[in-house]
Amino acid sequence: MVKKIALLGLFLITSLVVRAQYIQPPNAEDCTSMFFKALLDEDNVVLDNILASDFSVTSFDGQLIDRNILIDGVVQGYLTVDSGMLSSMRTRSYGDVTVVTGNWSARGRLQNISFNNDLAYMVIVVKSAGNWKISAVQFTPVK
Repeated sequence: MVKKIALLGLFLITSLVVRAQYIQPPNAEDCTSMFFKALLDEDNVVLDNILASDFSVTSFDGQLIDRNILIDGVVQGYLTVDSGMLSSMRTRSYGDVTVVTGNWSARGRLQNISFNNDLAYMVIVVKSAGNWKISAVQFTPVK
């Protein structure tokens, strides 16, 4: 019984330490940068914290992907970003809603199919209960 209590205590402390390592983004631009870095780092903890519950991404092939599918894809290795470079980031703020646009040169694999694309992106970031969350992302190939 003592062993079980000790293991439960260790589990609780570990989960608190993991949660303590996550830092809430102070603004929409940082939240957007964290999103792209989390994809590069395959960091499902950050994705879980910064994606709104109703998050969706429209990929460059027109498919709509919801929050859980994206996080599962990262966790299970279906989506791997080997490199990614952001450029031309611009923001327009409307109170608790910010639109962030720019370009992303990314190389990686999606379901074992390699990609190497220059993409234009639009990210909608909302402030909810004092925290910045990404509500939607749109990718468009740049030719």
